[in-house]
Amino acid sequence: MLDPGLVDTIRRMLAAGKWSMRKVARMTGVSRGTVRAIANGKRRDRPRRPIENGDPALQPSGPLRRCPGCGGLVQMPCRLCRVRVWRAAKRSRPLAPRPEEALRLDLVGEHRLRYEAVRARRLRDERNEGVTG
Repeated sequence: MLDPGLVDTIRRMLAAGKWSMRKVARMTGVSRGTVRAIANGKRRDRPRRPIENGDPALQPSGPLRRCPGCGGLVQMPCRLCRVRVWRAAKRSRPLAPRPEEALRLDLVGEHRLRYEAVRARRLRDERNEGVTG
């Protein structure tokens, strides 16, 4: 994102009419396409949106430091470590009750055998997906 002051400077230079777009681009160090977009009014310049979610204390700030958890050079708190903790907690949740218990199914005979075969196949497929994916 370009500095708003630089965008204003480019607009003023173009409005003055002394220089071509190519010359303005060369003088400011901005691409000709960007200068053309500013001239045509097609460039959307808006300030960065503040991060609305979460506690401000959890937002990255300050100089780059080494994270004690992962060793990465980051602004603290380290988002990677937070995501890893979240994913580990998600994986350690207790499993949901078996569907037949949740639905209170009373299957008997061939219906019960068919249900168990389908369930075993699905569980095997899920395990294979976890190994390859």
